[in-house]
Amino acid sequence: MTEPSPTDLSPKAVARVHGITTMFHGFVYFSQEATEEYAAVGVEGAGGYFASRAAPLGPVSPEVVVATFYNFSPDLVRPAMEGVWDRVSPDDVQRARWRAVMRILDATVADAMTDAEVVEALGVAEACVSALSHAGRPLAAANASVLPLLEESEFAGNRLLRLWQLVTILREWRGDAHIGLLIAEPLDGCECTVVSEMLFHRPGIIRSTRAWPEPDWSLAVERLTARGWLDADGITEQGRSRRSEIERRTNELDAAAWKGMDDQAVHRFADLLKPANEALRAGGHFAAFDPDLPWKGDS
Repeated sequence: MTEPSPTDLSPKAVARVHGITTMFHGFVYFSQEATEEYAAVGVEGAGGYFASRAAPLGPVSPEVVVATFYNFSPDLVRPAMEGVWDRVSPDDVQRARWRAVMRILDATVADAMTDAEVVEALGVAEACVSALSHAGRPLAAANASVLPLLEESEFAGNRLLRLWQLVTILREWRGDAHIGLLIAEPLDGCECTVVSEMLFHRPGIIRSTRAWPEPDWSLAVERLTARGWLDADGITEQGRSRRSEIERRTNELDAAAWKGMDDQAVHRFADLLKPANEALRAGGHFAAFDPDLPWKGDS
C-alpha cells in the first residue's frame, strides 16, 4: 500500500487537529498555576508569558523576542523581557512552565484519558515530531531542543507532560510557517492584528492583548485601506479572501507535520485529545480563552 502523502489530508482534518492541539497546548497561558510558578523563579506580569515561550531559545535579547512574537507590540515585549535573563536562566523558566503544566494536567486530565489513550496519543506525537524538519521554524526547533530536560527526575515518566511538550512543538511548527506567510503577504504585526480583530468581530479583545498603541493602529488601518483590505464598513471581500488564502496555505504546509497519516488517523489523534480539552474546559482553564479567536502566533 502506498503511504499517504501530506496532500492526501483534507483541509478539514488539518484545521480540526490544529484547533484541538491549540487548545491542549494553550491552557497554560491563562492559568494561575503558571503565574505562581513564574513568580517563584522571579518573573512576573507579561514577562511570564514572553519569557516562558522564549525560554527554549536560550538567553536571547528582547529584540529577538519581539521578532519571534510577531503580532505583539514591541512596546509590550521589550519592557517585559528587559533584564529577565539576568535574574533567571531560560532552563529554570522552562522548568517553571512545565511545573505549571504538570500541576494542571495531573489534576484535570489524568482522569479524562485512559492510560492506553495517553500511550496511543504519545506514540503518534513522538512519531510526528521525530519526522519533522525544523528548517526555517526556529520556535519549533527550540522547543524540540529542550526535550532532554524532561528526563530530569522532576519530570521523568510523566507521560501527559511529555505529550504536552510534543504537541507544543507541533503547534509552534505551524505557527512558524504561519508567520512566514504573513511576512510574505506582506502583513506586519500590527496589520495582521487589525485584520484579525475586524474579521472576528470582537472589538478590542485581540487588540488589547497585543497592546498596539493608537498611532500604530491608525497607520495600519490606513495602509490596509489603501491596499483594499479594509473600507468604511470593515474588512472587505478582498481582505477576507486574502486572509483565507493565508489560512489555506498554512493548513497546506501544516499537513506535512502529519506525514504518513490519512484523515482517519489525524481525526483519531484529535479524538484522543478532545476529552482532555473538555476536562480542561470543565476545570475553568479556558475561562479567558475563546477558541474561535486566532491567537499566539496564528493571526
